[in-house]
Amino acid sequence: MYPSSFVYSKWLSSMASKAKRDQIVALKEAGLTTMQVMKKANVCRKTVYNVMKRYKETGNTTSKPIPGRKRSVRTKRNVERVKKRVQRNPRRSMRATAKEVNISRTSLRRIVKQDLGLKALKMQHRQLISAASKKKRLDRGKMMLQEIQSATDKVMVWSDEKMFTVQAVVNSQNDRVYAHSAQHLPEGCRTHFHRQNPAGVMVWAAVASDGSKSPLVFIQEGVKVNSQVYLQMLEEKVLPWCTNAFGNQYVFTQDGAPAHTSNITQAWCKQHFPGFWDKNMWPPSSPDINPMEFAIWSILERDVSRVSHSSVTALKTALMKSWQRQLVNCPARSRSCWGKKGIKKKKKKKSMRTTC
Repeated sequence: MYPSSFVYSKWLSSMASKAKRDQIVALKEAGLTTMQVMKKANVCRKTVYNVMKRYKETGNTTSKPIPGRKRSVRTKRNVERVKKRVQRNPRRSMRATAKEVNISRTSLRRIVKQDLGLKALKMQHRQLISAASKKKRLDRGKMMLQEIQSATDKVMVWSDEKMFTVQAVVNSQNDRVYAHSAQHLPEGCRTHFHRQNPAGVMVWAAVASDGSKSPLVFIQEGVKVNSQVYLQMLEEKVLPWCTNAFGNQYVFTQDGAPAHTSNITQAWCKQHFPGFWDKNMWPPSSPDINPMEFAIWSILERDVSRVSHSSVTALKTALMKSWQRQLVNCPARSRSCWGKKGIKKKKKKKSMRTTC
């Protein structure tokens, strides 16, 4: 039988490499004391004692054979078979591989982790961007930096829309419930119920580089946000707020949604906003540029959508309370993300959570 993991690890820790053992013997034969050998070879006293004892008994520095019976499953042949299968298909499951090689899943995990030194890594989700889009992103990103550097006396206004539903949002990876067993928890605590088409509301909001934030604007339920609906909202809600808050010293920005990039919307924005980034300014596939996208919406959703709401009215109430209470300092993040010269600063995750 194999020795216990504790005994085996202690045995391994007491052993030194062949080169190290030879060094210890050479130093001792040169007349050095045990303490001097320990310092020069960087080993403990027990290692020096064991190596010299072995050398006196056998006349060489070869290590003792590994205790326990010989391996019958984690052999070189099986390790090589598993290695070839992993190289052919890295996404093959442990269960399928163990069945093919005809060994237990426990032994297979030991081969994969200990013998091959492999780790199970999660698949990453990344935006598929063409070469043309990459060039366009670079060119427009440089244009944005130049605009920000030349407009240091103006306020940047970042706007966006998001759909919120009455249904709670659960992160299946991070949300956990601690209990001795599932039977000790009520069903409502350990189960997430969802509907096919939950009721919801579309919300528009904006934050500014000076720390200001707009009131929440709710789009009427069932109304599709097209150019006409968006222009009505801009004229009745957005433009008055921008004018009262910033006068004529601001630049209004929006992403590349169809209602934003239509010709009628672009013409209206250029006519009424003193500063405006048209559709040729915003880089494609770049939601991380907008503070609303990469920070504020997720914080608002995390606060409001932790639980389900009984109606859309209750959802709106919760959104307005959270917007006023928890996100009172969040617009400052959009200001801190850009330096005086318009260079985007790197922020740690911790700072975003504590600030917002």
